[in-house]
Amino acid sequence: MTSGQRKVHKKVWLGISVVIPVLMFFALKNVTILASEEKETPHIEISKRIPLKIAKNEKMKAILYDESIDIILHEPLKNASSVVYAMDENENKTTLLGQISTSGIYSFTTNRFLKGILVYDAIKGVEISKLKF
Repeated sequence: MTSGQRKVHKKVWLGISVVIPVLMFFALKNVTILASEEKETPHIEISKRIPLKIAKNEKMKAILYDESIDIILHEPLKNASSVVYAMDENENKTTLLGQISTSGIYSFTTNRFLKGILVYDAIKGVEISKLKF
């Protein structure tokens, strides 16, 4: 490597060491995980809700409110594409509520006339869990 090439090589690596952190900052700024804190329901609003029905099993707990349902998942599900459906009186899936995967609290909007929920693996076509109210 000649002295001219060494100088250019040094300048290129210095430029890369400055540009990459800046690009990483802007990439992480647009990640939705960091923005999810803004979308959460305020704690005051959550504490005013009165539960209508509660159902639970070894994997999860479901709390039905007037206009929503909270699903508390105790452990992560092993299925990659787990979706939650509302059930009718005949235990048939009716309305798609949303998707769940890792342990945590999931809130979905629904009505108070919900008879139960069905957790279903959409890829394999297998029922994972069912809760009745």
